[in-house]
Amino acid sequence: MKRFFSNLGTFFSKITWFLRRKYNQLKSVVTSYLGQAFSVVTKKDLRRAKKVIQQDYIKDFYDIKDYNIDIRFDLNLDEKRLEIDSEREQIKSDSKATNEQLLTLKETDLKAFEAIEELQKKENTRLNVIFEERLILAVELEKKIRNIEFEKEKQIRKISVDKNVYEDEIEVIATESSKKIDALRREYYQASKESALNNKPFEAQTDLTKFLLRGIRVEKAKKCLPESRRSREIKDKARQIAKNTLQALLYLTPVLIFLSIFTFYPIINALRLVVYENYDDRTGIYSGFTLFGNFKKVLTDANFIVPGKYVKSSAMINTLLIVGITVPVTIAISLLISVFLNSIKPLSNLFQTVFFLPYITNTIAVGLIFAYMFQTDGGLFNRFLEIFNIDGGRWVQHGAPYWKAMFVLMLFATWNGLAFKIMVFLSAIQGIDKQYYQAASIDATPRFKQFRRITAPLISPTILYIVITSVIGAFKTYSSVIAIFGNRGRPPGADYHLKTIVFYIYDYFDHSGKMPEAAAASIVLFGIILVMTLFQMQVSKKRVHY
Repeated sequence: MKRFFSNLGTFFSKITWFLRRKYNQLKSVVTSYLGQAFSVVTKKDLRRAKKVIQQDYIKDFYDIKDYNIDIRFDLNLDEKRLEIDSEREQIKSDSKATNEQLLTLKETDLKAFEAIEELQKKENTRLNVIFEERLILAVELEKKIRNIEFEKEKQIRKISVDKNVYEDEIEVIATESSKKIDALRREYYQASKESALNNKPFEAQTDLTKFLLRGIRVEKAKKCLPESRRSREIKDKARQIAKNTLQALLYLTPVLIFLSIFTFYPIINALRLVVYENYDDRTGIYSGFTLFGNFKKVLTDANFIVPGKYVKSSAMINTLLIVGITVPVTIAISLLISVFLNSIKPLSNLFQTVFFLPYITNTIAVGLIFAYMFQTDGGLFNRFLEIFNIDGGRWVQHGAPYWKAMFVLMLFATWNGLAFKIMVFLSAIQGIDKQYYQAASIDATPRFKQFRRITAPLISPTILYIVITSVIGAFKTYSSVIAIFGNRGRPPGADYHLKTIVFYIYDYFDHSGKMPEAAAASIVLFGIILVMTLFQMQVSKKRVHY
């Protein structure tokens, strides 16, 4: 049997390896073709070609014969940039005197002035012709290089399909591709040099023409200089930030869409509805606006905060009781169970599964089971009490007292909230370094002291998270009441109710024209939860150890 499971594991490992390999191959193909398409659409070849011809002009400007030199690395660009900037400043400072000479020449010798202007135009035309010829050559070069790289990746993918080990073949393919690219670059450099030789710079006959032609070439060189290292680092950093931001937005888009629809829009809509007076949700007609009128109606309602003459309970009191009792009890029990589960080694996975089951069980179905367990006649809980000759009485049926019904509701809420908290606490406890406990055991530290001095401080951020989410969840209690007591929120014939604030809000949905009051109640609940959360965060600054 052991051999069978070993072979089965090996078989599934091979299948997993095969599928992963095929997935990586498919991913490589898709990425390669998408990259090729992206290069065409964004005109990547043209952008690279412009950088190449700008470097070629810098080589012409400094009379560098070897076109294989990469000026980005083989020249001190910062020094060259300072030289060009200094020369530009000198030209600008001398331009006033030069303009005066040109004006004088225009008045005294118009033909000479026109000849100088024509020479300037010819120089600009010469430079433009060189740039256009080189641009055509450089674009063709970049296209060929891109195709060579694409074919190289294609050949590597083909080899990877046929063989498991192919490092030598990849090296051969990479070497051949590099040789082809080097040959193409040499051809381009030769053609670029010929273009410069065929369009030689004009010789200046006078100091004035020499100064003007030099100004044109310096301005062109300033534009063609590659960006400085500092500028490149800033751009790379900005590009990386933009890339990370776009990636984050891409990953967050589905969540933001859901939050916008189910969180932000309801809050904004509630703020809109709360100012309407006598609003009819069927027609959208309202009689006027009010700032605090709907809040006053909610806060003075006998079912909301202070019980009225004919009602012995309120939504606020019920909710605060549930929050004040079930939250600490649930957290304490779940933490205790988590510690015990962490110390149990045999069948630990089975116990974790058993304790997690309530989390994935339908709340309404479980509530019906609880209601059946606490029936007066035949209920499991009353039968248990009969063993000790105790009459359980009524819990959830007609004539059940308020505190008994509330006990059942709290018991259900406590049991229903254990599963998630146990799993979170257990994960946090299992993440604690075992060396702390080993050191404590060497010092013969009692278990309770280990828990108080090691476990509790190290999982305090998790405890804070559980406390905050538990308080929020307890304030939003609704389905538990429905599951046990139905839509009326109370046992049959009772002069009290067990409705929570959320139950109270949902009650307004059944009455036309009560949407503003429901919105006001929801904002009150939102405010209470917000204040409680901020208070817990403030208290946690001294109690939580990160």
